[in-house]
Amino acid sequence: MTISRILALLAAVSLGLLTATALVPWSRLGLPSCPPPTKTAALPALITIEDLAGDPWPWPRLDLTLALRAISPYRPHPVGLLLPLDAPDVFEAMQDDQLSRALSAFDSPVLPAVALPALPQTEKISLTEIPHQGSIRTLRTAESFLAPQERLRKNAAVAAWKITPEADGLLGRLPLVFQQQGMVIPSWLLVMYSQELEADLSRSELNGRRLILRDSESREIQTIPLDLRGSIPVDWSKPDPSPTKMEIRGVVLAAEQERIGVHPYYDLSTLSKRPVIVSGALPEVDPSIASPWGKRTVSDAVLRAWSGLTQGPQPVLHPPSWLILAVLFAGAALGLSGGLRWRTCLVESFALAGIVFGTGWLAAKFGGYSGALPLTIGAALTTFVAPYFESWLEKSHVR
Repeated sequence: MTISRILALLAAVSLGLLTATALVPWSRLGLPSCPPPTKTAALPALITIEDLAGDPWPWPRLDLTLALRAISPYRPHPVGLLLPLDAPDVFEAMQDDQLSRALSAFDSPVLPAVALPALPQTEKISLTEIPHQGSIRTLRTAESFLAPQERLRKNAAVAAWKITPEADGLLGRLPLVFQQQGMVIPSWLLVMYSQELEADLSRSELNGRRLILRDSESREIQTIPLDLRGSIPVDWSKPDPSPTKMEIRGVVLAAEQERIGVHPYYDLSTLSKRPVIVSGALPEVDPSIASPWGKRTVSDAVLRAWSGLTQGPQPVLHPPSWLILAVLFAGAALGLSGGLRWRTCLVESFALAGIVFGTGWLAAKFGGYSGALPLTIGAALTTFVAPYFESWLEKSHVR
């Protein structure tokens, strides 16, 4: 009888674990988002370079310089360029200096340094460090970079940026932190977001898999749960956010029209004191990625991730394996202790399911843990079937 009980216990736990694993894609269903930041964060305005289609790549830096000069009187903040700027201007080298001076009109504009494996032509640079507690071995490694042109770096902040679509082409996550030589460094997205919240990354902290943003006085602004790779999910399930979107030459035209008193092509005053992202929207510089809504660009994913952070980030951590197994074994033991009475089994299953989901809901609310629904269904199934497995083994004389 003891052997039958042990075999029934293991079989029920295996079935519950298989069920929970199959339901992982629905691990955030029914769970609350984590608290939003204590400060309001506006959705960035997007200035694209779609109207440069047909021009040879790389495009002249003059277009970027004129656009930045056009928006500088409205004091947008923060300003980030989501463009590869690792090579000098191929038409006129002096344009790099002009663009650098245009960047100096803004408070710490952010340029991306693309994180790549170590290559001879890549440059070793050190970036801002975020204090951390716990192991960081599973974070994305960013040891080498295609850094922005040296002339541009003197008037801008540089942050790591490397994205990896899934095997099906869907970009499901964006990185917030990387590891570099045993340190935690912020991504381009995190630097932009922290500037908007007026967070001080040197006083912020990565505690385990929770990123705690604090201001210059060490007051907590927001806690963001990260996955093991240091990323946050991109929620493609909702319709596209509706940001302010402009094209780069239209911005220049609008500035000139305002200067001469003509109704402008764009209302540039909408950029006043709000985040601005200058980004490509063409495959040459911003590769298309798959989404449930068709082909999208990286800047679309950035806006969705940003919107998710401001509304309260989704729980992304999964409970540790020992806890999952402990819950399933407890469910199986509970089912075996109740005997072979289907009403009793059903009541025990629903009672355990309520406890597991309620605990998971609280863990999602305050700790950023997901996986409550898969574990709930797996534990309930384990509790219900365990006594039936034992009965079948006994009646069939299986030893």
